[in-house]
Amino acid sequence: MLPGPPELEIRYRRFLEGRGDAIAPLLCYVRSDRGARTDTGAWAALIISRIFYLRGNLSLSRPYLRVASALCPSAYAGAGAGMLRLGLLVNHALILKAHGRTDEAARLLRSVVDRALRNDEGYVAAKAASNLAICLARIGQAENAVPYLGLAERYHSATGDTAGLIRVNMTCALVDMKQGRYDEAADRLYAALPRCTEVRSARERLAGLLLLAETFTVRGDLERAREALDNAASMEEALSVYAQQRLTWLRLESTYHRKTGNVDESRRLSGLAEALRRRLGISGLCDAIDRPDERSRPVAREAALDVSLPSARGAASNESAETFLTCDPRMIRLLEEIERAARLSLPILIEGESGTGKDLIARLVHCRSGRRHEPFIPVNAAALPVELFESLAFGHARGAFTGAVDNRAGLAASAGRGTLFLDEIGELSPAVQAKILRLIDRREYIPVGETKPRHFEGRIVAATNRDLKADCTTGRFRPDLYYRLAPLVFRIPPLRERRGDIACLAEHFVERLRSMDGRGRLRLHESALAALAGYSWPGNVRELESEILRASLRAKGGLLRACHLSPALVMRAAERASPPEAHLNARVVSLERAAILEELHASGGNKSEAARRLGLKRTTLLSAMKRLGVDW
Repeated sequence: MLPGPPELEIRYRRFLEGRGDAIAPLLCYVRSDRGARTDTGAWAALIISRIFYLRGNLSLSRPYLRVASALCPSAYAGAGAGMLRLGLLVNHALILKAHGRTDEAARLLRSVVDRALRNDEGYVAAKAASNLAICLARIGQAENAVPYLGLAERYHSATGDTAGLIRVNMTCALVDMKQGRYDEAADRLYAALPRCTEVRSARERLAGLLLLAETFTVRGDLERAREALDNAASMEEALSVYAQQRLTWLRLESTYHRKTGNVDESRRLSGLAEALRRRLGISGLCDAIDRPDERSRPVAREAALDVSLPSARGAASNESAETFLTCDPRMIRLLEEIERAARLSLPILIEGESGTGKDLIARLVHCRSGRRHEPFIPVNAAALPVELFESLAFGHARGAFTGAVDNRAGLAASAGRGTLFLDEIGELSPAVQAKILRLIDRREYIPVGETKPRHFEGRIVAATNRDLKADCTTGRFRPDLYYRLAPLVFRIPPLRERRGDIACLAEHFVERLRSMDGRGRLRLHESALAALAGYSWPGNVRELESEILRASLRAKGGLLRACHLSPALVMRAAERASPPEAHLNARVVSLERAAILEELHASGGNKSEAARRLGLKRTTLLSAMKRLGVDW
């Protein structure tokens, strides 16, 4: 609650408790105080500005903030003048935050905290510190928010301000979530929610439920997220009053439906959220986080996991991030295990078919480890010539061989204290395997042309698409190297074993194409999603990405249908969908449809040419297309 004359505080409290409209009575104070030298009108205008801010009406919040400033001239030095001026700055910072200018809001709030402490204005210092902690959490500086939360908590505890303590606890939960401490965040919120009812604060309870829903969504616990969202939805009156919370609720609902595969409902809710955002003039979420910060984002953050990773140049690279997406619960649990393993310094072996994203998992291990600020050095072992591997991996001295005109550091030295990622390690020759064994076992290597071993301080992460354990029995791979590499082994399941990811990934690739070439109308039709879901994807995610790219070139109208996919894919998906006991006619229909699609592709959609290729009349082809449901 804003401090000020008692009669104004009562009006503001009645608004927070949902007991009537406080604006009309407050306007009387503003009008009566024009030209006066007291602060009552300024406080009333400031509280009106705050009420409009809470309602999400920034277009009215800003003018009343200016009115409050005008009614509080700089010459005014009455009781509470300093607190009033600081309160104006806090409101200005909140409006900046609502417009997405969180960095500016944080700088302003930091100055307000300093000035309030110097002026011994404890309430304003605590209020500004709480909001500053929220801003810091949202710009990726959650660790810097803790001292400000401590300041706010000490003040509210000393003054017995229960509502203030509830807000501090919810902000602590926000910081915990940003830092990946989901259990602590949920415990804080569950403890705070009953107290919101005690102090009759509908807004705080609604904000707490939404933060709880987001915490569970981030964690991947969609069942509990659904429960929190339903509880928030039951607060219809509060949602109608507090528009910013309603915007947050719509976005979380949209995210929930997207992660559970209900794409149409997700798009509908996303459209409603965007319309509300534009009407309110809000640039970003004000009471929930849209996306955790890259540096503190945990692995299993959502049911549709979205992990952004630095590029191959290392954690400090400025290149665009790569993304690992999954909607599969088993994969989310696996990624949680990988995150815990990343904190250890043991070697990690990643197994999986080509195209499953083993390189992204390796980068994920690096980002979640204590080495994330050190180099990440990827090495495709299969692409390195055997005779050059030792020189490239360990370096060489000047004159070590013909052409060695200077000393050269190898990949092991380049990794430093970071991560050396050996991709396709199963392709290494036995001679090279022995040298890698020494690097892992004794943590040392010898550059070509030198005799003194050098110490290796990095971490080894290896990946393979082979069954190395089986290769050990055949003698293709050294058992001692395998067991050095395999204290921690993770198998990335192929795409056919996590079919829930197909639609999620396809939507992601389409969205990326829209942003890359400005094709804002490009979207997936249900027929395309059904065909994609029925295919076995031997090339995994890489094949899916290529298929979406090729199909998008054929989807001239912006709607990507099944007919734009490769005919072989559509045919195999149809065959897979047919039960084994399906009669011959069903298989003939599948083959007929695939043949028509193939010729339509070859002829660029020219139906007359496709009919000629098939040896049919054009009318016969059109009739067959209608009968088979081929939409072109």
